[in-house]
Amino acid sequence: MERNLTAGEIGQLERQGCRAGDWNGVLVGDRFDPAKIWNCQFRGRVQIGNNVYISNIGSYIANCIIEDDAYIENTGLIETTGESTFGNGVEVAAVNEAGGREVPIRDGLTAQTAYITAMYRHRRETVARLGEFTKAHCAQVRSTMGVIGRGASVRGCNTLLNVKVGPYARLMGVSVVENGTLNSCREDPVVMGFGVKAHDFIAMPGARIDNGTILKHCFVGEAVRLDNGFMAENSLFFANCDCGSGEACSIFAGPYTVTHHRSSLLIAGLFSFFNAGSGTNQSNHLFKTGAVHQGIHQRGCKFASNAYAMLPAKDGAFTVVFGRHGSHYNTEYFPFSYLMDSEGKSYLLPGANLRCYGMVRDIAKWPKRDRRKGPKADLINFREHTPYLAERVVKALEISAQLLAREGQDTYNYERMRIKQSMLRRGVQLYRLALDSSLGAILDETRGMEPDRTGEGTWVDMAGMYAPRAAVDALLDEVDEGKIASAAELDNRLREIHDRYPQYARGWALHTLAGLLKHEPTEADLETAVRKGTEAAAALRAMTDEDAQRDREGVMNTGYGIDALTPEEIDADFAAVKECH
Repeated sequence: MERNLTAGEIGQLERQGCRAGDWNGVLVGDRFDPAKIWNCQFRGRVQIGNNVYISNIGSYIANCIIEDDAYIENTGLIETTGESTFGNGVEVAAVNEAGGREVPIRDGLTAQTAYITAMYRHRRETVARLGEFTKAHCAQVRSTMGVIGRGASVRGCNTLLNVKVGPYARLMGVSVVENGTLNSCREDPVVMGFGVKAHDFIAMPGARIDNGTILKHCFVGEAVRLDNGFMAENSLFFANCDCGSGEACSIFAGPYTVTHHRSSLLIAGLFSFFNAGSGTNQSNHLFKTGAVHQGIHQRGCKFASNAYAMLPAKDGAFTVVFGRHGSHYNTEYFPFSYLMDSEGKSYLLPGANLRCYGMVRDIAKWPKRDRRKGPKADLINFREHTPYLAERVVKALEISAQLLAREGQDTYNYERMRIKQSMLRRGVQLYRLALDSSLGAILDETRGMEPDRTGEGTWVDMAGMYAPRAAVDALLDEVDEGKIASAAELDNRLREIHDRYPQYARGWALHTLAGLLKHEPTEADLETAVRKGTEAAAALRAMTDEDAQRDREGVMNTGYGIDALTPEEIDADFAAVKECH
């Protein structure tokens, strides 16, 4: 219950260095303890809950609800200046700096809804409806009162302006927080640390923004870490992104986007499960009509140190980019490849990453590094073998056959890249193993399940969620028709598609196997496909194990055994360190 202060409480507060423009504007909880409020000036309306501690406010607190058990000390200004939506409705110009893919952010925004908003611009009605959902939410949260939530801690901060600090959030040494919401909770608090400047933003549970990070027009998703002076503008970061030291501008960072180096820039692109090496860069300045060029970097891509791409460009899933590329390449239908430069030309090594242990390690570590606690909003499918990846392998085999049919060529030109015949033939062998492995694994995983034929067509990867394009389109048709009434309902329906993945995947696998066999598969055919998949997986694993072994022998121990007198001491030092990994 809220009540006015008594005369005795006002007297005590004034003796403790507190002032108010009008003490009638200060309301308190029924168990309010004035002994915990020191050296603070109040303006406008202020509501103070029970067991709240406030001390040494350099300027004042105005138009704010301070909930039970909150702790505020050594802070400059906390104020709400008129009506605010606290970052909700801010339009983030993701992927394209010049606009056209803006995503209006809100509390609870999921990677999938943001993906549809940004990347499905061909569906104008859908995008408009999603915008209406956000406007409805903004109307609900609009208020003239900011919030310091239950159990929240605000210490040594400078300015909090038009903010909602969720329960149990921890702010320590923050410089400026303006027009934002920290969607914190007891199980997974939001943390903001020293020197942070954040303007026009939303942060989700488990987010950690620390050590001089600067944000403007950003969405910071579940368990995202932004650290070490990282700078971001007009960018979206979803579950478990980990970014420090570098810079981001107009990016859609799907789950597990990672960049840790001061010299790295991510700009004007869609990323997912991406790792940026030192000096990674992209540029989109080769335009005449505006900054419309963009990069698409599909799941599992990596940029090696000093890798560069002149946009537009598209990286297929699990592609590793080495060197500098200005050709506007497109590797979408050659997944698991290496892209390398030589004498200013881009060379593709199809399927080369299938032999790399690093990819195996990445796929295994992602689910182990899911830092989210409690309910998880972003939908993430961590499976190694999926229709989305397998159908791109099928496409790679089709294109490879077409290229190899060109007789008398040692090198082929494809999508502004060069492919040597010897590398293409080796890639075909790897892709055949990958297809057998994936088809067998999917059939084995979904054994006994009723297939959903919706999965027979093209698949998409919606920022971590694999789904048949037909299922997504059918749902979005319902959005257009007004059958989906809210963002929450859309999220629930997307989750249903996500949960139905095994049935969709079995439908795809049976359809694909039938196409390969030229007849409907029998039970014997299914068992043969599973067995072939197991054998193919073993063959690929032998290659990746061999690749891993190279990290454990020979020249790799150079630099070990610094004061060693014998080769045995060097080997022992090397082995001791490797045990830690």
